[in-house]
Order: sequence, then structure tokens, then C-alpha cells
Amino acid sequence: MCGSEQDGFGPSQSTPQGPPIKAVSPMTFPIEKYKHRRTAGEIHRCRKGQRTDIKPTEWAKYGYARRDDVLAREIVYSDQTVPIPRVRSCDITVEQFQKEYAEKCIPVIVEGACAHWPASSRWSLEALGERFRNVDFKVGKTDGGKNIQVKMKYFIDYMNHQQDDSPLYLFETKVDETSTMRHLLEDFEHPELFPHDWFALMNDDARPPHRWWCIGPKRSGTTVHTDPLGTAAWNAVTHGVKRWVLFEPDTPKRIVKGKDVRRKGEDSEAIMYFDFILPRLKEAYPDVRVYEGLQNPGDLIFVPGDWWHGVLNLEDTVAVTQNYCGPDNFDKIWCRTRKDREKVAHLWLRNMKKFAPRLFARATELNDRDGFRMRHQRSAGEKLEGSDDSSSSDSSSDSSSDEAEDLSSVGLAAAIGPGVKLGAPTGKRRVPTPQSTDVEPVACRRKLSP
Repeated sequence: MCGSEQDGFGPSQSTPQGPPIKAVSPMTFPIEKYKHRRTAGEIHRCRKGQRTDIKPTEWAKYGYARRDDVLAREIVYSDQTVPIPRVRSCDITVEQFQKEYAEKCIPVIVEGACAHWPASSRWSLEALGERFRNVDFKVGKTDGGKNIQVKMKYFIDYMNHQQDDSPLYLFETKVDETSTMRHLLEDFEHPELFPHDWFALMNDDARPPHRWWCIGPKRSGTTVHTDPLGTAAWNAVTHGVKRWVLFEPDTPKRIVKGKDVRRKGEDSEAIMYFDFILPRLKEAYPDVRVYEGLQNPGDLIFVPGDWWHGVLNLEDTVAVTQNYCGPDNFDKIWCRTRKDREKVAHLWLRNMKKFAPRLFARATELNDRDGFRMRHQRSAGEKLEGSDDSSSSDSSSDSSSDEAEDLSSVGLAAAIGPGVKLGAPTGKRRVPTPQSTDVEPVACRRKLSP
């Protein structure tokens, strides 16, 4: 059980008090045999590019594929470890969700929210392997920032036979940009619980990355992190099961990352984190509240901005996730974007003025309140105090001028108002009259009641 004295596992580690366990000898570990002749070479290339701290032949050195206890380990709830709130999709309205969860910044798992999507049948591994057989998908990045891609047929072959401790994770960001991947957009719909997408006031070339389509082999996952610019996120699973851990925003980074409980030479991949780092963390910091829960097929999870979160895929998992900006988090996101992504903020503000005057008024009100001057308001050579030059010099161009047809129609009605044409030029349609054009932000209460 998580949090008890179960056998942990990691580099020279078992339990918080137990004796070290050594890595499995490569000679005693089964060699992966793949269906396709080129799979082994392709996967070797991807492993080599993704991690330079270990050799491609060492990805299975701790033998997690030989043991099921970490994936099967139950969550033991207590005064410290509490369940992520759950609600059935049929029992909550959009208004209730906004009031009870989004506005209060409370995470929640909405059961069955995406069970009706066509993706429930179209995103099986077999179906994906047939539809996208020779399409390249992103499975990582090199230390130099270059994308690592592999064809779907090789990745599926790898998933069916892999023995890695922490496998390659397919995380595709460019579903909207390529004609072959764009068919995936037909398999799901924007969840009705999230009607706002105010970053869509920029075209896709200018806005920060916001949507990811993912295939996670069992034992893969993400280390504990927060999402950029204070954005909130929804994540919908169509196949497989994810185990989530969340921490409240004011929990120190050093604690949630387990930096004080990791030992020399230990890895911090998701499988190791859930195996032995998280139990140690709970023991070392009994007053830190930990939220845990399982996300099953058809479920959607809402993760508020600034909440620490990490994931372990207990099964081969397929999901789609998106970060968003809406009335519940606009103030925070605008204040961070104007400082950390100056070019993005400039383009965003310009389009607010053009398409969403009430949102523009709120952004300028925040600037006036804080005495903040945008880049076009500062003298030549004057830098923003405390800014990170690398984060401000992104690739967005100031010379572009978005038109209505360049923008996304999803979630903009409440910000823009009726009568504005949005969407791709080939499929223009008028935005229906919104029920409300209120863009006033709401207060965000971060902590749950005990």
C-alpha cells in the first residue's frame, strides 16, 4: 500500500528503511523481440536522444517490468493522503462546475465526461496503428531541443514488447498543424465544462503550446510539475488508467520534488517517484497534504493553475489534454504572460482590443494598477525589470495582423460577443449570441477544506 512499508525500488533503494536493491543485470533480462525489423533500431535512436544520463541498453536496468506491485499498489487514504474529488458528468452542469471547482481552484475528476467521444473506439492501439501507420509522432526532445520522432507502427510495436522502467512517452503537440494528424480532431470534442479559451484570440502560430495528444505505455508518466503561465488544464482519458498525485500551490517545490528524500544516484522518473520517493516524502513531511486518485477510461480531470501534479500510467494509456485561459484565471495568466512572454502578450493584447474590448479593458486595468508598461510603451533599449530575456524573445512575430478567420471559434463567444466570423476560411460560421459577455475574473481560493 502507498505510504506503508511496502518494498520500494530504485537505484540502490527499496523501502525508506530497507536495504539497497541493485539493478538487474542486463544478461539476466529478456531481450525485446519486435514484430518489425526496424523497430529495435528506431527505438535505440529515440532512447539515445531522449536520455543522455544512461545508455540506451540501461532503460530496463531496475527490472520494473518484472514486478507488478508498483502499478497494482492501492492508494491508502488518511488524514494526509486525501482523494481527489470526484463527480459524475451527469450530475453536474457547466454553471455548477464553474462555481464549485473552477472559481475555487479545486481539482476534480469528472467521471464519464468523454465516454461518448468517437475516440473511445477510434483510439485503440490497434486502430491507431492502422490509421497512422507511417506517420511520425513526437516521443521526446534532445538536449539541444530537437524533436525526436518515430513512426506509429514502430511505437505500437515497441509498446507491445517494451521492458523499460520508464518507457518512451508519445506527446504530440502539432495535431492541428499536419493534414494526417488533423483527423484526430474529428475523434473528440471540446468539453462543454470548459467554454472559454481566451488564448485562442491569437492564431496557432503565435499562441503558446496548449494541446497535447498522448500515448503512454504502462510505467510511463510525468514528474511532478506545474503548468506554464498559471494556466489550468483538463485531461481526458479514452483508454487505460492514470494514477494522479497533486499538491496545493503553496507547497514548496523542494518538498513536492522530493529533493530532500532522494538519495545519491537515484532516478526521479515517474515510476520511481510513485514507488519510493512519494512514500518517503509523506513520512518526512506528515503535515503536507497529498491528493491522489485514479482516472479511468472516459474520465476527465481538471487541474487548476499552479497545482503541482504528476502522473503514472498504470496501463497503456491514450489521452488528450489542453491548457486554457478563462474568467477564473485570466488575471493571473495575463500578469505572467506580459512579463515572461512579451511578444505573445503584445499580440494577445492587440487582438483583445480588436475582437474582445472588455477583455482588453481588464488587461489594461491590470497594467495601470501595477504600473506595468508593455514593450511598445517603453523606450528603445529599455528592458523589463526582472524579466528573463530568453523567455521574452520567443518566436512570435509582431508584424502579423490576425483576422477573425485566423482565430479559433472554440470558447470565444463569451469574450467577443455576437456577429464575429471565426474559424478557418473554408468553414466560416457566425458565433452564436452568448449568454454572457462577462470577463471579470473571479477570486481563486486554492486550498480545499479539511
